Amino acid sequence: MAANVWTAWGPPAKAIDRVALRFGGTKDHDGLTNISAGTRVDDTLFVAADEACCIDRLTLKDGAWGNHTTFLLKDLLDLKEPDEEADLEGLAADDGWLWTVGSHARTRRKPEKFEGETIDLDMLADLKDTRPRCLLARLPLVRTKSGWAPVREDGDRRAGMLKQNKHGNALMKKLRKDPLIAPFTRIPAKEGGLDVEGLAVSGNRVALGLRGPVIATHAVLLELVVEARDDGRLKLAGTPYKRLLAMEGLGIRDLKKCKDDLIILAGPTTGLSGPVALYRWRDWANDPPHDATKVRLHRPERIVELPFGRGCDHPEGLALWSDDEILVICDSPSPQRVDKDSGAITAELFKLPA
Repeated sequence: MAANVWTAWGPPAKAIDRVALRFGGTKDHDGLTNISAGTRVDDTLFVAADEACCIDRLTLKDGAWGNHTTFLLKDLLDLKEPDEEADLEGLAADDGWLWTVGSHARTRRKPEKFEGETIDLDMLADLKDTRPRCLLARLPLVRTKSGWAPVREDGDRRAGMLKQNKHGNALMKKLRKDPLIAPFTRIPAKEGGLDVEGLAVSGNRVALGLRGPVIATHAVLLELVVEARDDGRLKLAGTPYKRLLAMEGLGIRDLKKCKDDLIILAGPTTGLSGPVALYRWRDWANDPPHDATKVRLHRPERIVELPFGRGCDHPEGLALWSDDEILVICDSPSPQRVDKDSGAITAELFKLPA
């Protein structure tokens, strides 16, 4: 990848359109305000929230996105803890499959959640178990009258995931032994710890974007080779590759494959509101990793500077709308974006430069 000359940050881009995502009365307010991932397949839009264990579907009819349906992952996958939050942070559609990934992150109880005026520091030090969030799965997509739908089986195609175990899964087990990443597996997300946010798939090559850690101000992209057994269960082929991206100290918040390019949503690793931008890794599909211990420093091009709010309107999920348009969905949306009565949230469409 050619070296990039950084330019000053300019004013944020203006959206070319606003898109209402209409869930009706079938999704509660918390679900509307925690959307963390999206992907579009023809007239079907899949989204996921980071405080649930399901995938939501909207379909396009008469110019509007609605007809909401929820697919519970426990009905499609053999989850070890089916009723626990999976913290889904990435969705990708590739060659008839719908892929999803959990954050693989440890979390800490928020100080503002304690009752009264005092904080119990021992309780604050107690980190939540990461195992339910250790999820990497793919689901067969089939065409129905209501749009594309993920299913458990379709002929000889079977839903599958990396087996969940006491380590979380095989990926987490490897990362806990990785000399670069291992120290961050013991730290909570948003405090510099391991936090998967973003998923892109090209055949059996799977890219996972890390919100954290950022290593010496450089973002980390994990690349895996994933194979499927006859029963559909996924397995890792070899060691995960690590790739370093120079993005001005920002972490990865989402990924989308656009033809042979990789579009990267970059934002703060902590609870800061911004800055936020889209970057383009040109010809990523033809630039696979080759060495697990030595890497080039990649410098993706900053192509769109996105608007964000203070304490709200945090760009979190992407859905590729066309080869030159991308939908940006905000987490913690401002009240102006949310219509609680009709169960709708407004996302924004931005132009991707050539």
